[in-house]
Amino acid sequence: MRKTVYEIKNEKIKKGTVFALVSDLHGADPALIIKMLQKETPDYILLPGDILEELNGVCDEKYNNGMKLLTESAKIAPTFYSMGNHEDGATRSWSMKWKKTVKSREYNEKCVEDINRSGAHFLADGYTVYDGIAFGGLLTGLIFEGRKPRTGWLEGFYKLPEPKILLCHHPEYYEEYLKDKDIDLIVSGHAHGGQWRIFGRGLFAPGQGLFPKYTKGLYDNKFVISTGLKKGSIPRFFNPTEIVFIKTV
Repeated sequence: MRKTVYEIKNEKIKKGTVFALVSDLHGADPALIIKMLQKETPDYILLPGDILEELNGVCDEKYNNGMKLLTESAKIAPTFYSMGNHEDGATRSWSMKWKKTVKSREYNEKCVEDINRSGAHFLADGYTVYDGIAFGGLLTGLIFEGRKPRTGWLEGFYKLPEPKILLCHHPEYYEEYLKDKDIDLIVSGHAHGGQWRIFGRGLFAPGQGLFPKYTKGLYDNKFVISTGLKKGSIPRFFNPTEIVFIKTV
C-alpha cells in the first residue's frame, strides 16, 4: 500500500488543510490503513464508497472490517462516508449483462444504525456543513432505470457559500455532471486505477471501458481519484493500492 500526496491550490479552504482519501476497501482488513491514518493525522478523512458490501444485514467479516474502518477513522479525524455501487448491491457494474433496477433504496435498518453509530458523517445523496465546509455525497445511479445518479439535490449544494467537498464514487460522472460546477474538491475511487497500468494509463474501468480517462491522479486542480485499497479478483499490474492525502496550498 502506497502513500500518495497531491497539492491543490484553493483560496476558500485554509492553507495546509489535509484530506485523506480512502476508497474501495471492499471489506479487506483495515489494520494497516488505520495505522497510516493514525500516523499521518489528517484534518479530515473522506471515504467515497465500496467500504462495505451490500447493506442487507449480513454481518460477516467483510462487513465487520468495513465498520471497523469507519469507527476507527472517526476517532482520528472528522470522517465523511458516501456509499459506492457495492453498498447498493450493484456488484457487477462492469458487466453489460447486469440489469438490476429498483425504484428506491432500501437498506437493512441495523446496517444504517451501525453506520450512524460509527461516528462517521453518513452522506447519502445529500450534504452537511461541518467546520465551515460543506461535505456532500453523490451515490451510484446503477440501480436506477437508465443507470443515472440522482442529481437534483446538487442544485442546493452548488449554491452554498461555504467551500464544497463532494464524495462521488464514480469518476465517470465527472465530465457529465460535475466538471463545470462550483465544487472545490471532488474525490472518487471505483476505477481501481484501471486494473493494469501501462505507460501511466489504466487499461479498463467500469463505466469507462478500455483505456479510460479517469482512473488515478489529480485533474483540473480539484478532482482526485484513488486506485483504492483492495486488489480484487482482477490482478493489478504496476498499480499499487494507495491512501491519498490532499493538501491545500
